[in-house]
Amino acid sequence: MATLEKIRSKAAMLVAVIGLALLAFIIGDFLNSGQSFFMMNQNKVATVNGENIGVEEYQERVNARTEQMQSMYQQSGMTMPEGMSATIQMDVYNQMINEQLLASELEAVGLTVSDAELQDMLTGNHIHAEITRAFTDPATGIFDRQALDNYLSVVFSPEENGYTDPSQLQQIAVQRQAWLDMEAQIRQSRAYEKFATLLTAAMAPNKIDAEMAFAAQTRTVDVAYAMQPYTSIADSTIAVSNSDLKAEYDKVKARYEMPETRTIRYISVNVAPSKEDYAKVEEQINMLQEVFATTDDVAAIVDNNSDIPYEDVYVTVSTMSDDMKAFVESAKVGDATAPAFADDTYTMYRLMGTKTAPDSITVKIASFPMGDNSIDSVYNAVVAGAEFGADVNVMEDFVVTEDMYAGLGRDFVADVFAAGNGYFKTSSLGGIQHIAKVVKRSAPVAKAKVATLTIGVVPSVETETELYNNLSTYVAKYNTVEQFADSAFVAGYTTIPAECQAAQTSVQGIQNSRQIIHWAFNAKKGDVSEIYEIGDRYVVAMLEKVVKEGYRPMEEMENLLNTNVRRAKKSEAIAQQLSTVSPATIEAYATAMNSKVDTVKFVSVASPSIAGLGYEPIVAGAAAGLEMGEVSAPVAGNRGVYVLQVVNENAASRPYNEQAEMSRLEQQYMNVVNQFLEVLKEKADIENTLVRFF
Repeated sequence: MATLEKIRSKAAMLVAVIGLALLAFIIGDFLNSGQSFFMMNQNKVATVNGENIGVEEYQERVNARTEQMQSMYQQSGMTMPEGMSATIQMDVYNQMINEQLLASELEAVGLTVSDAELQDMLTGNHIHAEITRAFTDPATGIFDRQALDNYLSVVFSPEENGYTDPSQLQQIAVQRQAWLDMEAQIRQSRAYEKFATLLTAAMAPNKIDAEMAFAAQTRTVDVAYAMQPYTSIADSTIAVSNSDLKAEYDKVKARYEMPETRTIRYISVNVAPSKEDYAKVEEQINMLQEVFATTDDVAAIVDNNSDIPYEDVYVTVSTMSDDMKAFVESAKVGDATAPAFADDTYTMYRLMGTKTAPDSITVKIASFPMGDNSIDSVYNAVVAGAEFGADVNVMEDFVVTEDMYAGLGRDFVADVFAAGNGYFKTSSLGGIQHIAKVVKRSAPVAKAKVATLTIGVVPSVETETELYNNLSTYVAKYNTVEQFADSAFVAGYTTIPAECQAAQTSVQGIQNSRQIIHWAFNAKKGDVSEIYEIGDRYVVAMLEKVVKEGYRPMEEMENLLNTNVRRAKKSEAIAQQLSTVSPATIEAYATAMNSKVDTVKFVSVASPSIAGLGYEPIVAGAAAGLEMGEVSAPVAGNRGVYVLQVVNENAASRPYNEQAEMSRLEQQYMNVVNQFLEVLKEKADIENTLVRFF
């Protein structure tokens, strides 16, 4: 009982303790969930009408697109350009924004693309044009369904088709992702077509639309006018108050809405060779001159010293550069040139051989994947007289020149140029096997094999280090907004201002500089960036100004606002002066304006520019609305105040054709439909947070 009584006596305290514990638990859970919510909102590249686009999905799609582009460039023997990464990032971002906007609209109207409909466009009876184009036999121009089926079989079941090598599987994985991406794009494209069809049907023009449009396009009038220019009233006589400017700003600011803008000032240092660098390369080329001209192993000398490896290939003389061609035509085998300097590069030539041979050879060719043993049976069959192409796809008229070895392989090119008139087997880069037959040899031409030794003058490590250290020292010493700009000239630098927006891929004046945009939108006013190495320059920037998203600030528009207010007040004053004119004839108005009556021909509402007067859309519209002989009230134009009178109506330059006019309007409406995604973007609430990450 005593224990129970103690518990009862402490009940209030226990309730309080338990309550505090529960409160702590709830607060902790709330904070944890709040942290998750915060992280969820941080890990997004955009929000579209309240829907987040996550960083992970975005990055996956960027990676996939990057792999596809890299693969495409590699197949062409090139590397993906440096600036392509930023382009891919922005393309994927815009695509995901468009997908989100379109999905919302499609959901609202109930439009869908079913799996069955998509499959029909991929492999069924209504295959999409892009797929048809990709799998059309270039020799026949006929869509090859079997090639499509084989491709999909390999892409989605590579092991079952004999592909087990890791490098092959990696390439196939890239192709598989490319196909899946294309599926998504085709689905989206089909949905877009449906939506566009719906919009087009809703906007179809009728007969009245056609008649009114024809009249607006073809009715022109000759107009007599008197005009008093705004310059007739001195600006000094027009008082403009702050309230006037604010009222005008409120009226026009919607036209000047702008995203968040960061103003930077940057220094760009060209990383160029020094005098010492030029002298060092000149010494090197001079030391190589004699050995290059006399050695028996030219390939080794070139490969060990030249910027470009030795090319053991005969090239058609007529296709050579002018200086190489001039050397070949006057030299004998074994001759070499002295070093020549042009475009920061030293060059020497040595003639290794000459011959007369076909410039190109045309073959028809069938290709087989590495490890495909069916090549032997096909080869034996065609040699025995079977039709070449009965069982395999044959590419006709494949042209080969001797300098194509880099893309096709030296053995392939050598086999083609050594081939007789029958069928032969060969292989190209990547282990791809071929059966080929020569079908045409071009006329023999002069060819030559030329060893070329080139050494370009580039900045040395010492030069780069000195340029970098000098810039780093400047930034460390002059690191305020004022110092950074004001001290540059004395130090031998120039600072360049630039406005940056989050959607830009580069700063104006610096290609491939997305990293500076990223820095600017994650920095504070007065911050100085690291020194970026972009191309052949060092770039450092300071953030000078941050203008938040919204309307362009009133102070930046002061000149425009002053002009607008003064013009409005002048037009009011002129209109007031003209209100007492009687009789209201064009001549009386001209007298009151201290002007004269002039005439302008062929004024129409469809043409806002008037001959001799310039861009005057309000005047053109007012003139088109007047009846014959009618005198207008004063019209405030861009240059001054006008009074107008129609003195002649011109006949239409072409007869009315209802069908043609309907077709023209349909095309105009279609152009509007094609812009509907841009309209959706303008109306949508889109928060761009991509710049936090990239």
